[in-house]
Amino acid sequence: MKDKLLIILLAVCVFSCGKQTENKPDSINIAVPYEVDDLDPHAKTRLSNYSACSNFYEPLIGTDAANKITPRLAKSWENPDAYTWVLHLQSNVRFHNGKGFDSSDVVYTLKRVMSDPNLEVGSYLIDVAEVGAIDALTVRIRTKSPLPIFLNKLNNILIVPGGATTESLKKRVNGTGPYRLQKWVQGEVIRLTRNEDYWGAKPALRSTNYFLNRTPEVAFDDLITGKCQFIQYNSKKMENAIQQLGKYDILREDNYYLKYLSYDVFREETPYCDTRPNPFKNPLVRKAIHRGINRNHLVENLPTYAVPASQPVPPFVFGYNPGIKIPEYHPEEAKRLLAEAGFKTGFGVTLLVRQILQETGALVQQQMGALGIRTNVKIVPDNEFFKALDTQDFTFFLSRVGATVGDASDVLEPQLHSKGSHEGYGVRNYIGYRNLEIDRAIDESSKILKLDDRREALEKIMSTLMEDLPWIPLYIDQDVYALDKTFVWKPRHDSHVFAFEIGLR
Repeated sequence: MKDKLLIILLAVCVFSCGKQTENKPDSINIAVPYEVDDLDPHAKTRLSNYSACSNFYEPLIGTDAANKITPRLAKSWENPDAYTWVLHLQSNVRFHNGKGFDSSDVVYTLKRVMSDPNLEVGSYLIDVAEVGAIDALTVRIRTKSPLPIFLNKLNNILIVPGGATTESLKKRVNGTGPYRLQKWVQGEVIRLTRNEDYWGAKPALRSTNYFLNRTPEVAFDDLITGKCQFIQYNSKKMENAIQQLGKYDILREDNYYLKYLSYDVFREETPYCDTRPNPFKNPLVRKAIHRGINRNHLVENLPTYAVPASQPVPPFVFGYNPGIKIPEYHPEEAKRLLAEAGFKTGFGVTLLVRQILQETGALVQQQMGALGIRTNVKIVPDNEFFKALDTQDFTFFLSRVGATVGDASDVLEPQLHSKGSHEGYGVRNYIGYRNLEIDRAIDESSKILKLDDRREALEKIMSTLMEDLPWIPLYIDQDVYALDKTFVWKPRHDSHVFAFEIGLR
C-alpha cells in the first residue's frame, strides 16, 4: 500500500512539474503610456517611436541599460584617426523579406537621413562629412570634426534596406530585428511576433503586444484583470495596491528626462508679462526663481516619482558636475533678489505648460505665487506647445528635455548653444540664449578626445550655466514598472521598453 501511494505521489509530482514547464509563458502584454504615430524609424526622434521600431530595426551600435556601448549590426569598429570611423558588419544577416544585409544598406540609410530634412533623426548625423563602403561588410565614415561620442549618436540610427522610402516603410516594416510586425492599430496596440530567422540570439518570448496610451489607472486595471503582465504606471497611488497583489516586481529607475523652467531672454519687451522691461533678462530674477523653488516639496507632491535636479543633466550622464549642489530653498532671499531687480511687488506672467506636465504646472504656480510672481498657467497639447516655442510665442514655459545619448552635449549643442555659428547647434535654442563663453566652451569640448579632459570641460560648462541660469532645473523623472514575477527585465535610463530584452525566470 505504501509503495502504491509513493508511486501515485511521484506520478503527481512528475505531472505537476511537467505541467509547470508546459505552462511557461511564451508571450507578454505590455501597457505603455505613450502613442506611436509612425513606423518609419527615421521620421521622429520620439522615445515612443524608437521603442517600438527597435524591435523591428537595428542600429549599428547599441547600448545596454546602463548606456554602455554594445555591438549590434556592427560587430566591431576602429577609429584610425580623429575624423575616421571604420565599422565591421555582422555577416549572415537578413531583412524580414529575406534580402541579405550588407554595407550598401548602411550607406543608403545614413545618406537618407542626412539628405532629407523632414527626417528628424538626421540631427544625430549633422557632423558627418562622408559615408562610403570599403567592401560588402565594411563601412567608413568621416566626420567634420573629432567626435568622441559618435558611437552614441549612431545608436539612434536604425538601419533600413537600400532603396526604402517613406512610402514603402509605411506599407511594410522590413528590418533585421528580432521581431516582425504582426499588427498595428494606431492609438491602441502593436502586436509583434518573433523573427524565427533572426541572425542573433532569439528573444525568449514568441510574441509581445504593446497596449498604447494607457493612463496609470487603465494600466492598473490591465494588470489586475490579467490583460497585461507588464505595465509602466509612474503613479505613486498605485504602489501599495500593486505590492499587496504579491505577484509583481516593482522596478524603478531614474531616467534621462529633466523637467525645467525657462523663459524669453532675448527680447527687451516680452509678450505675456504685465511689466516692462522683460524681467527674465535680469539675472537677479532668474536667481530669485532658482532660490525660491522648493524642489523637495515639489517632488513630494507630484503624483509621479522623481528626484530633485541640480543641473541640466542627471548624475549618470557624462558631463554631470557632482560639485553643483541643489540650492537651499530660501524664499526670503528670493524676494530680496526680486526687490533688488526692481520687482519688489512681483509681476504677472503666463506660464506655458505641456499637457503632460499639468500637475507640475499647478505646483510651480503655487511656489511662484509665494514669491510674488503671479502666474497664469496655460495648459496646451504638445503640438501647440512646440509651435509656440518654434515661433517664439511665449514668455515663460515648463517643459522637459533628455540627454538621451548619455552625454551632456546632447543638450548643450542643440539647446544652449547660440544659433548660426555651427551647423545644427542651437536648433532648439527657443529662448534666444547667447553666451559667447558657453559657445566657445561647447565648441572646444566637442573636439576633446581624452575622456578625463572632456569630462572636466563639460563640468565647467555646467558650472557656468548654473551661474547664468538660462534654465531652472526642477527634477529628474523616475520610471516605475510592475512586472509579473514570471518574467525578468532590467529598466533602462533611456526609458525604452524593448520586447527582446524581456526574459523568463
